[in-house]
Amino acid sequence: MNTSVEQVNGHTIRLTVTVPAADVDAAIDRAYRELAKKVKVPGFRPGKAPRSVIDTHLGREAVVGEAQEGVLDESYPKAVEAEGLKPIASPEVDELEELIEGAEYTYTVDVQIKPELTLTSTEGISVTVPPAEASDREVDAQIEHTRERFANLEPVEGRGVAAGDFVLLSFTGTVDGEEYEGNVVEKYLYEMGKGLMPAEFDEGLLGVEVDGQTRIEFVIPESSSNPEFVGKTAAFEVTVHEIKEKVLPELDDEFASNVGGFETLDELRANIKSKLDEAKATGRARILERGARTVLAERLEGEAPEAMLRARRQSMLSDFVEGLHSRGMTIEQYAQATGYDPEQISKDIEEQAAVMVREELALEALFRAAGMDVTEDDITDEITRFAEASETDVAELRARWDEARAIELLTEGIMHRKAVEWLMNEENVEIIEKEPSAGDEETGGEDEAAEAAADNPASEE
Repeated sequence: MNTSVEQVNGHTIRLTVTVPAADVDAAIDRAYRELAKKVKVPGFRPGKAPRSVIDTHLGREAVVGEAQEGVLDESYPKAVEAEGLKPIASPEVDELEELIEGAEYTYTVDVQIKPELTLTSTEGISVTVPPAEASDREVDAQIEHTRERFANLEPVEGRGVAAGDFVLLSFTGTVDGEEYEGNVVEKYLYEMGKGLMPAEFDEGLLGVEVDGQTRIEFVIPESSSNPEFVGKTAAFEVTVHEIKEKVLPELDDEFASNVGGFETLDELRANIKSKLDEAKATGRARILERGARTVLAERLEGEAPEAMLRARRQSMLSDFVEGLHSRGMTIEQYAQATGYDPEQISKDIEEQAAVMVREELALEALFRAAGMDVTEDDITDEITRFAEASETDVAELRARWDEARAIELLTEGIMHRKAVEWLMNEENVEIIEKEPSAGDEETGGEDEAAEAAADNPASEE
């Protein structure tokens, strides 16, 4: 088989393939055999009807068409492999001439191929990441979070409600003097300062003592979870039954024993730091790779072909829908549950696909620029890894992948991995460590009272 390639435009080339006469004859013979199995001819067993009878029943054109399809199906992948092409879409076939038995056959197709783009530079790449080890401030924050979890609520005597207290209260509410559904609440434990109600509600409670009563009025703000009440006046007749304050456990060896079975507080701190360090190392690696890939993609010269973007969008959408179906959910149900409409979902996938395709092209550009290559040993190692994971014989898996022509995809995966390893090497990329801000380190529990407060017309969103 002979092949040749010429550039058409952009990412499109014209591939010309000449198939030897022997292969043409074999394809025609195979077409007769296959069609003979399918057609029922009186007086002949299935598959035994001679060519002349097949021509009479189906027509010579049907046989030639079947053979021609076989020639293209068999020769096109071989031609692509011989020319080292990486198609990104199905080929566009010119008008085909009829096969002639005993003669070689030439056809031409236009093929969109993956571009080999370049980078403006591989020098001076820098990425900012958090430190690999946890700081004392982060360890302290985690310990304080643990203290919060093990805190006790103790009754308060001799004073009124203060900021940060937990107040067991009952109230009857109205909006513009009218009652509303759920306006009576009995003995609800309300946490001050959590934003469950507007600030005026908390301010109205300050100083009220146990068994005391107060009336709180304010205009319902726009941030209310009940838009129909915005701008109206809310009034609450409140009774305080009990005041409790959060008492944190002392930071001592007893605390360390209670929360984790450690003998000393120092052992607890060391354990927390070790776990934080482990988590930070994993997160740091992800941040480093994410940041390096982003910088690299920004240096890519040229644009990704629409065919690549379209294929990736379709693949990602298909995977997304399949994932929903595996959980017994349709995309419509997902949209209803999350508030994302299908159009927004499609837009998000489109944006993600564009980022992924551009990053992969940038990784391949880096692979070439850095002079890396994929060896046969690399391919064997990768196949061995897959074989061990699936408990499959290595030779059997290799044969299946060769038959499916999947080695090209495997090779691309190795290229991407090697390029990422290059980016993760501090000799190639400058890594700038920066401590996260205090806000980034804050942790907190969930508001258990949120659900109970949600029914109040003045409650904050």
